Amino acid sequence: MFLEAISGAVPLDGRDRVRKPPAPPKPLPREPELPPTSALTVEREDGMVTARGAGVSRAQVAELRSGRIRPEATLDLHGTTSADAEPALRRFLLESARLRRRCVLIVHGRGLHSDGAAVLRDLVRHALVGPMSGLVHSLSTAHVRDGGDGATYVMVRA
Repeated sequence: MFLEAISGAVPLDGRDRVRKPPAPPKPLPREPELPPTSALTVEREDGMVTARGAGVSRAQVAELRSGRIRPEATLDLHGTTSADAEPALRRFLLESARLRRRCVLIVHGRGLHSDGAAVLRDLVRHALVGPMSGLVHSLSTAHVRDGGDGATYVMVRA
Protein backbone atom coordinates (compact mmCIF):
# COMPACT_ATOMS: atom_id res chain seq x y z
CA MET A 1 0.00 0.00 0.00
CA PHE A 2 2.84 2.38 0.83
CA LEU A 3 4.64 1.70 -2.43
CA GLU A 4 1.42 2.33 -4.32
CA ALA A 5 0.98 5.69 -2.52
CA ILE A 6 4.49 6.94 -3.42
CA SER A 7 4.65 5.48 -6.92
CA GLY A 8 4.53 8.86 -8.71
CA ALA A 9 6.87 10.72 -6.32
CA VAL A 10 9.92 12.45 -7.79
CA PRO A 11 13.00 13.18 -5.64
CA LEU A 12 13.67 16.83 -4.91
CA ASP A 13 16.55 18.49 -6.66
CA GLY A 14 19.56 18.51 -4.31
CA ARG A 15 20.34 22.21 -4.91
CA ASP A 16 17.12 23.40 -3.29
CA ARG A 17 17.86 21.77 0.05
CA VAL A 18 18.92 23.90 2.98
CA ARG A 19 21.92 22.48 4.75
CA LYS A 20 21.81 22.30 8.49
CA PRO A 21 24.72 24.22 10.01
CA PRO A 22 27.11 22.14 12.12
CA ALA A 23 26.53 22.17 15.85
CA PRO A 24 28.75 24.59 17.76
CA PRO A 25 31.63 22.91 19.59
CA LYS A 26 30.98 21.96 23.18
CA PRO A 27 32.84 24.13 25.68
CA LEU A 28 35.82 22.52 27.32
CA PRO A 29 35.21 21.57 30.94
CA ARG A 30 36.81 24.10 33.26
CA GLU A 31 39.12 22.91 35.96
CA PRO A 32 37.87 23.99 39.38
CA GLU A 33 39.49 27.08 40.82
CA LEU A 34 41.70 26.93 43.87
CA PRO A 35 40.30 28.73 46.91
CA PRO A 36 42.17 31.85 48.05
CA THR A 37 45.44 31.17 49.84
CA SER A 38 45.50 31.22 53.61
CA ALA A 39 48.36 31.85 56.00
CA LEU A 40 49.82 28.70 57.55
CA THR A 41 52.16 28.64 60.52
CA VAL A 42 55.11 26.40 59.59
CA GLU A 43 57.19 24.74 62.32
CA ARG A 44 60.22 22.47 62.11
CA GLU A 45 61.17 20.19 64.97
CA ASP A 46 63.45 17.12 65.02
CA GLY A 47 63.39 16.84 61.23
CA MET A 48 59.58 16.94 61.16
CA VAL A 49 57.77 19.72 59.32
CA THR A 50 54.28 20.76 60.36
CA ALA A 51 52.02 23.58 59.28
CA ARG A 52 48.66 24.67 60.59
CA GLY A 53 46.03 27.18 59.64
CA ALA A 54 44.29 29.70 61.86
CA GLY A 55 42.32 28.03 64.63
CA VAL A 56 44.18 24.72 64.45
CA SER A 57 45.69 23.71 67.78
CA ARG A 58 49.08 22.11 68.31
CA ALA A 59 47.25 19.09 69.77
CA GLN A 60 45.49 18.51 66.44
CA VAL A 61 48.80 18.71 64.59
CA ALA A 62 50.41 16.33 67.11
CA GLU A 63 47.63 13.81 66.48
CA LEU A 64 48.21 14.10 62.74
CA ARG A 65 52.02 13.82 63.12
CA SER A 66 51.71 10.69 65.28
CA GLY A 67 49.77 8.90 62.54
CA ARG A 68 46.64 8.37 64.65
CA ILE A 69 44.53 9.91 61.89
CA ARG A 70 44.51 7.42 59.05
CA PRO A 71 44.64 8.79 55.49
CA GLU A 72 41.55 8.17 53.38
CA ALA A 73 43.42 8.42 50.06
CA THR A 74 47.02 8.42 48.83
CA LEU A 75 48.73 10.20 45.96
CA ASP A 76 52.03 8.56 44.99
CA LEU A 77 54.29 10.93 43.04
CA HIS A 78 57.27 8.55 42.78
CA GLY A 79 58.74 8.69 39.30
CA THR A 80 56.92 11.85 38.23
CA THR A 81 58.63 14.99 37.06
CA SER A 82 58.19 18.36 38.72
CA ALA A 83 56.14 19.54 35.75
CA ASP A 84 53.69 16.63 36.17
CA ALA A 85 53.67 16.52 39.97
CA GLU A 86 52.16 19.94 40.67
CA PRO A 87 49.06 19.53 38.44
CA ALA A 88 48.55 16.01 39.83
CA LEU A 89 48.75 17.37 43.38
CA ARG A 90 46.29 20.13 42.54
CA ARG A 91 43.77 17.70 40.99
CA PHE A 92 44.14 15.32 43.94
CA LEU A 93 43.55 18.01 46.56
CA LEU A 94 40.58 19.50 44.69
CA GLU A 95 39.04 16.04 44.33
CA SER A 96 39.70 15.27 47.99
CA ALA A 97 38.00 18.51 49.05
CA ARG A 98 35.06 17.77 46.73
CA LEU A 99 34.71 14.26 48.18
CA ARG A 100 35.08 15.65 51.72
CA ARG A 101 38.08 13.52 52.59
CA ARG A 102 39.46 14.51 55.97
CA CYS A 103 43.05 13.30 55.72
CA VAL A 104 45.17 12.35 52.70
CA LEU A 105 48.73 11.11 52.26
CA ILE A 106 51.06 12.46 49.58
CA VAL A 107 54.07 10.24 48.88
CA HIS A 108 56.84 12.28 47.27
CA GLY A 109 60.00 10.43 48.24
CA ARG A 110 63.10 11.58 50.09
CA GLY A 111 65.12 12.53 47.02
CA LEU A 112 67.63 9.73 47.45
CA HIS A 113 68.08 9.39 43.67
CA SER A 114 68.12 13.12 42.93
CA ASP A 115 71.74 14.01 43.65
CA GLY A 116 70.94 14.79 47.29
CA ALA A 117 68.07 17.21 46.59
CA ALA A 118 64.51 16.21 47.44
CA VAL A 119 62.98 18.06 44.50
CA LEU A 120 59.46 16.60 44.75
CA ARG A 121 59.34 16.90 48.54
CA ASP A 122 60.28 20.57 48.38
CA LEU A 123 57.87 21.21 45.50
CA VAL A 124 54.97 19.55 47.36
CA ARG A 125 55.62 21.39 50.61
CA HIS A 126 56.05 24.72 48.83
CA ALA A 127 52.77 24.22 46.93
CA LEU A 128 50.90 23.18 50.10
CA VAL A 129 51.92 26.25 52.11
CA GLY A 130 51.76 28.53 49.07
CA PRO A 131 49.28 28.46 46.18
CA MET A 132 47.30 25.45 47.47
CA SER A 133 47.16 26.58 51.11
CA GLY A 134 43.46 27.40 50.76
CA LEU A 135 42.82 23.64 50.65
CA VAL A 136 45.07 22.83 53.63
CA HIS A 137 43.81 22.75 57.20
CA SER A 138 47.11 21.37 58.49
CA LEU A 139 49.98 19.17 57.32
CA SER A 140 52.76 17.12 58.80
CA THR A 141 55.65 14.90 57.83
CA ALA A 142 54.24 11.36 57.81
CA HIS A 143 54.80 8.74 60.51
CA VAL A 144 57.57 6.24 59.73
CA ARG A 145 55.05 3.49 58.87
CA ASP A 146 53.56 5.73 56.14
CA GLY A 147 56.86 6.89 54.62
CA GLY A 148 58.42 9.24 57.17
CA ASP A 149 60.24 12.14 55.52
CA GLY A 150 59.25 10.76 52.10
CA ALA A 151 55.54 11.49 52.62
CA THR A 152 53.27 14.22 53.98
CA TYR A 153 49.91 14.00 55.72
CA VAL A 154 47.45 16.72 54.75
CA MET A 155 44.24 17.57 56.58
CA VAL A 156 42.01 18.89 53.82
CA ARG A 157 39.97 22.04 54.41
CA ALA A 158 36.32 21.38 53.71
